[in-house]
Parts: sequence; structure tokens; C-alpha cells
Amino acid sequence: MRYLLALIAGAVNVACFSPFEWWFLLLPSFVIVFFLWQNARPGQSFWIGFSFGIGQFGLGVSWVYISIQTFGGMPPVLAAVCVAAFVFILSLFPALAGWLQSRFNRYGFVSRVVVITPVCFVLFEWLRGWIFTGFPWLTTGYALLQTPLSGLAPVGGVYLLSFVALTSIGTIMALIRDINKRTIFVALFVAGLWGSAWVMDQFLWSTPSGQPVSVAIIQNNVPLLEKWQPQQRQAIIFEYIEKSQRHKDKDLIVWPEGAIPDYLENLSDAFWQFLEQHPSDFAFGSLHQPEPGGDYFNSVVAAGEGLEIYNKQHLVPFGEFFPMQSLLAPVLKYLTIPMADFSPWNQHQLPLPLAGHLAAVSVCYEDAFPGEWRNQVPTAGLLLNVSEDMWFGNSLAPHQRLQMAQFRSRESERPMVRSSNNGLSSLIDWRGTVTAVAPQFKKAVVEGEIQPRQGVTPYIRFGDLPALILMLVMLMPSLLFGRRALR
Repeated sequence: MRYLLALIAGAVNVACFSPFEWWFLLLPSFVIVFFLWQNARPGQSFWIGFSFGIGQFGLGVSWVYISIQTFGGMPPVLAAVCVAAFVFILSLFPALAGWLQSRFNRYGFVSRVVVITPVCFVLFEWLRGWIFTGFPWLTTGYALLQTPLSGLAPVGGVYLLSFVALTSIGTIMALIRDINKRTIFVALFVAGLWGSAWVMDQFLWSTPSGQPVSVAIIQNNVPLLEKWQPQQRQAIIFEYIEKSQRHKDKDLIVWPEGAIPDYLENLSDAFWQFLEQHPSDFAFGSLHQPEPGGDYFNSVVAAGEGLEIYNKQHLVPFGEFFPMQSLLAPVLKYLTIPMADFSPWNQHQLPLPLAGHLAAVSVCYEDAFPGEWRNQVPTAGLLLNVSEDMWFGNSLAPHQRLQMAQFRSRESERPMVRSSNNGLSSLIDWRGTVTAVAPQFKKAVVEGEIQPRQGVTPYIRFGDLPALILMLVMLMPSLLFGRRALR
């Protein structure tokens, strides 16, 4: 029964995120898990956390099946086995968090539920964000984007919100169990954290910079199975050109990831002449192969007064490159993914000049990893993300990705232009609010204005350090009081 309850709690947790955004369900979801972890032995705590992970990731990232079976061509049974293995690995993180917090099982209830357990859970969320190249999907803090706690996003990022939310849930549990001087003190401290979030929400870390930029995002909904067919190439390029001709009044026109299904080096003089003669600046996704027969990159081209290129750094495992090819060869041979052997760019890159401003650039999956583009943001006035979300079909993933993109704007206080091939192309303001969005699976053009900004938020300057410091500040006295209670 305890494992079934944990499984249900994990599944309920998925509804806290986009497209549902029922963030208040974090309370029952984690109350169940925290309660089940109380007085459970280490082995039991491990399996409780594992069951929670199976519910959360089994439902929340089920779209992986669509990616590798519908579009990757893998046989259904093998695809199901691969997805199950992936969910198994992800579930190990909350399982290990449960095992670790159980090592403090004899400490005081308040110390454990308010601090130790939240610290352990957030620690393994953080580890999941970078180990094995990282998979930071469904990190708790993303669910709190539209809550009063969002004021902390520019200060400490998503993990700070995760910790404050979980320690708040633990405090509620402590108050329900017993109201005494200690629980009242803890409640006042946590209330102070919420108050600081409100204060930070009123504080501006950035200010407007220069004139607003008028933008047109071209979303052509090109079918993924047609995109890389050579006979379709010219028609695809022509459609982008033809639609862009209607928007000569815009400062910036953006096409999505891989909009040009060819190498830059192969494009005709007529194409480059079109860009040169058009009054707008352009940003678009394409392939880049600096040397014939050499490495090739998933790139973004900025075409304005000159030509600048950003090459993708954080590639998607099994989508853009294949790790452990010798070990996984029997499985990988069933994947028929076009253009799936990219090289990662491993050198420092600067923001791209667009429409009189600098844009911090990311390609698709990269916007889930804020630490990897923090170096671009201080001098940039806006964020730019180009994506190919057709891989996810009609699933939760495009909505989850948009929510993470909104969080990137909130924590950096920069507007974002987000261009996707098949839907949810959007303009996001500096507070993380979507101001214009295109529907899914339709050809559309998103038009609007963004106001670039300047200034550096604490998160952009220090990354996850503020969140780690807060957890350490609260953890040390909790361990001290917990040990005293143990004695």
C-alpha cells in the first residue's frame, strides 16, 4: 500500500507542471511521500522514492516513446523497453534521496521533515540536472513559476524555489503534528522566506535597454518525416522566404531549429542575396560543416549587418549523438533518426548581434540548462531559442519546454523569442509571461514587440550558489538540534 500511495503521489505531481499548472498539488503529493518516509527503514525509503519516481517520470516523460518509436522508427516493443529503462534510471534519483534522508531517521521530526528531507530531495534534483549529461525535466521549482515564490527565481533559480516549496510543505506537516515554540519559530522563518520572495518580486535587477524590437516568428509546421528529404529542400526554403517577404516592417525575423535542412556551405548565392536585400535581420537554424567531410554542427545563424553563427553545445543523447555506441549497438541499429551524429561545440561563444542588440542563444533542449548560457546573458538584451518540437508529437513535452523557457526569462529578467517548427512559438516578456503564442500543428506567424533589457540578476552572476547557501544555513542547525534530540 505504501508503494502504491507513493506511485499515485508521483503521478499527481505531474499535474503541477504545464500544461495543467495545478501547482497546489505539490502539497498532497509531497505530504504523502514525506509521511511515508517517516520511520521507514533505508531499504523501504529507497523503494518509496523509487515508486514516486515511477509515477512521476512514467507519466511525465512518456513522450519519449513518441520520439523514438513514431519518429525514430524503433519497433514498439523495443521502444517500450527503452522508455521503461529510462524511467527506471530517472526514478533512482528520488529513490536515493529517500535512502539518504532515512539515514537521519532517529533525528527529530521537525529537523527531518522541514530541512533534511527537502535538502536531500533537492540535492538529487540538482544531480539529475547534470549527471549523464543531465535531464532536469519536472524539477519542482518549475511548477512555482506563477506563484508568489517566483520572485526568488532571479535570486537563486529553480532549485531555490524547489527547496523553499518543500521546506514549506515540511513546516505545514510539523505544525499539524505539534504546535510548540520550535515549530512556531520554524514557521516564522519559512514565512520570512515567502516574504522575501514578495520583496524580491518588487525589486528590479534589470532595466529597459534601447528601443523595442518588432519580431515575426515564422512557424511552418514542416512534417519531420519530410524535412530531410532532398526533394523537399527547395520547397521548404522557398516557403520561409515567401512568408518573410510579407514582414519587411519587422526588425527581426526568426525561423526555427533546422529551418534550412541543409549545410550553410551548400546554400545558393540567391539565398544569401535575399537575406542581404531584406530590411530585417534574420535568425534561423541550419547545419554547419566548416570543413568538407568533417564534424558538423546544429547551428543558429544571425544575418544582419554581418553573419554570425552559434553552434549547439549541449546535444540530446540518442537524438543528436549516440553515447556508448559499442555497448548499445544492438539497440541503436533500430533507430532511424536523420542527422543524428552531430558534434558538440566546445569553445566559448558570444551572444549574437540581432536588430541592434545582442541575443543569448540556445538551441532546443539547451534552454533547460541555464548554467550553460549564463555567460552570454550579462551583455545580452534578449534571449533567443530555436526548437524542433515535432519530435514530441501531441504530448506534454512542448508545454513543459515552454514552461522552462518562461523560467529562463524570469531568472535572467530578459525577454525571449522562442521559435518552434510545429507549435508554441512564442514571445515571452522579462517576467516570464507569454505575450504571444502560436497554436500547435499549424502554420502561423507570431508577431509582436519585445523590450530588451540590461542588468545582471544574482542568479546570472552566482548560479545555484544562493540556493546551496540557504540549504547549508538551514541544514547545520537542523543537524545540531537533531543530534541533541537523538542524545
